[in-house]
Amino acid sequence: MTPASFDIERVQQEAANGLPAACVFDFLRLTRALVHGPSFQWLLVEVPNELLRNQVMEAVEQVLRAARMGSSRLPLSGKVPDVGALEARLIHLAKVNPVVHVVGPSGWFNPERWDAFNVRRERIASQAKARLVFWLDTEAIADAASQAPDLWAWRSGVYSFMDVRVSGASATAGSSTLSARPSGPGGIDNRSMVERHQRIREIREWLGSTPPPPDELLAAPLRELGQLLFSLGEMDAALAHWRDHVLPYYQRHHDERAVALTQARIAEILQFRGQFDEALHIHRDELLPVVERLGDMRLRAVIQGKIAGILQTRGELDESLRINREEVLPVLQRLGDVYLQAVTQSKIANILERQGHPDEALRILREDVMPMFERLGDVRSCAVTQGQIADILQSRGQLDEALRIHREEELPVYERLGDVRERAIALGKIADILQSRGQFAEALRIRREQELPALERLGNVRLLAVERTNLAHLLWSGFQQKEEAEKLFRQALASFQQMGLPEAEQLARQMRDLGLWVPGSS
Repeated sequence: MTPASFDIERVQQEAANGLPAACVFDFLRLTRALVHGPSFQWLLVEVPNELLRNQVMEAVEQVLRAARMGSSRLPLSGKVPDVGALEARLIHLAKVNPVVHVVGPSGWFNPERWDAFNVRRERIASQAKARLVFWLDTEAIADAASQAPDLWAWRSGVYSFMDVRVSGASATAGSSTLSARPSGPGGIDNRSMVERHQRIREIREWLGSTPPPPDELLAAPLRELGQLLFSLGEMDAALAHWRDHVLPYYQRHHDERAVALTQARIAEILQFRGQFDEALHIHRDELLPVVERLGDMRLRAVIQGKIAGILQTRGELDESLRINREEVLPVLQRLGDVYLQAVTQSKIANILERQGHPDEALRILREDVMPMFERLGDVRSCAVTQGQIADILQSRGQLDEALRIHREEELPVYERLGDVRERAIALGKIADILQSRGQFAEALRIRREQELPALERLGNVRLLAVERTNLAHLLWSGFQQKEEAEKLFRQALASFQQMGLPEAEQLARQMRDLGLWVPGSS
């Protein structure tokens, strides 16, 4: 660590120590994003009152000064009558300082203004190259999440500052007042995006209460917080939470099974980020010996299913199918675990479809998987399954029905739940269909403005490489923009090669067919 970095870190910790305990975690996240993040970011900050906002902003300014980063403050008052004026002010201030604080009074941002801001977002991103920090109230942020989902997927981060001394929701000392997680049968979580963010604030406020909650009450809230961060696409925060908070908690309590489950969560995030070798190593070399020693048949089946999933991604379909059929599904059937049976059957159907057996895959999805998820009331998994069915229908040429399913039965569910990943995937499938119909302009709009920004923020390396490939093909064949297309092809190829995925050779073949030079080719 350089002396300058050390100084910034020291100031950051000193500033954090002056804030209420419930504010520290998001303060550290916010200041790290501002100092170490990209030149353009759109960051949303929620604070309950002006007093706390000023306190947090002053702490942020201390860190910015240590990093030699200037900032501007833009109050949304009568001098900024509409979003057009806001855009002009942002572009001007971004040329002056690398950080712009936008302070919005209650009621300034409503659904109509969010819609107007959404229309301008790409122009703002290209012309206002700064960290744009919007300090807003709860209602404004909720409106952004529910009324402008395209814009919400475009955000760089959401931060919430709640002082238990002023919030009143969980201010009782040492608190056993945190409510239990609201969920459906089997722990299924159908909460909306706004509800999940509210729950994150509630848990963090409770964890930061004074005196701190009893140690024996921490396990469930810590787990839930990690699951919520993952479900909202906050991958860096989720990984840090499972590694730095949940894992040490269970290690401290010598709970070997819970340690194994936590390591499985960490491996899941690593897999999501394209770190397949590390994820596979954790599952095979660290977790399987533990669960076999524990004799936990259900957990062993879960770990085997994760291994099969990585093998499937790598193109090892036969082995993945064997593990799911012979080692995972029979155990889950004996245990009567309906949810995991449905998940495993869904994976089997996906493999069969990739192996050229669409009829059998469709039968499993319609007759086995959907009824299980419907009986459990798992609306997200039902939507994912509908998407799989639509994929098969699309491959059969039933484009109208596939498009209807994606638009009417998938997207509304993901938007309500705030499932950024599945929403981006569904948008990509819609763009695929439009592109196959020759509707290039609309397909390009979806890929550039909705799907690609969401995947870039999620950090899912494999999905991002797939989307860059799709966008490159569209630019090459639909718009003759060959220079930009070639750049995207090369970025995707490098990602596939780095992950060791079979898509690398497939893409290299496609590039050679287009007359492009491929590294390593003769």
